[in-house]
Amino acid sequence: MVKVPDFDAVYRNDSDPWQVHSSFYEQRKLQVVLATLSQPGYQRAWDPACGVGSLALRLAQRCSSVLASDASPVAVNLTARLTAAQPHITVRKVVLPVAAESLGEGNFDLVVLSEFMYYLDAAARSATLTSLGSVTVGGAEVMSLHWRHKPGDAWLSGADTQLEITAALTGRGWQHLVHHADVDFVLDTFRRGESGDD
Repeated sequence: MVKVPDFDAVYRNDSDPWQVHSSFYEQRKLQVVLATLSQPGYQRAWDPACGVGSLALRLAQRCSSVLASDASPVAVNLTARLTAAQPHITVRKVVLPVAAESLGEGNFDLVVLSEFMYYLDAAARSATLTSLGSVTVGGAEVMSLHWRHKPGDAWLSGADTQLEITAALTGRGWQHLVHHADVDFVLDTFRRGESGDD
């Protein structure tokens, strides 16, 4: 049985447990993420597991508004402090999977699933991917990226997580735009049909 970490305890023990703000891996990965986005700008983005807020802060440079959410109240507080000077970033506690109506106006044209899906069990992963159809607009872009290997406290490796996400979204008619297999992470992007069908 997988024992998913107590993320509140993780963030209480270290305010940047994965060195997101400082490690070369994390900084390079962020640069790849931003370079891979297909549009110069987006109206409304969602970072569903924002952690310490570094990705949300960078997405805000390309988006009119960003919802940064996390299941951990400690992570939410860390992100709120980091992004306090950015009024177009909203930070909220959200536990996945989530109903569309609990996300405010929804209608995201960009969602980034960054290094958290392998911490959800199979049912939660499936429900989260299914919910993308109801929280996004036609033509929306979804990016998914995960550490390639298997964290000891996760359900799947990042490589297997990406394969599962790709199968689920392309099976619903999303267009697979990019597959990037790096040394330590895998990244894929998808576009929803303009009609809004998924």
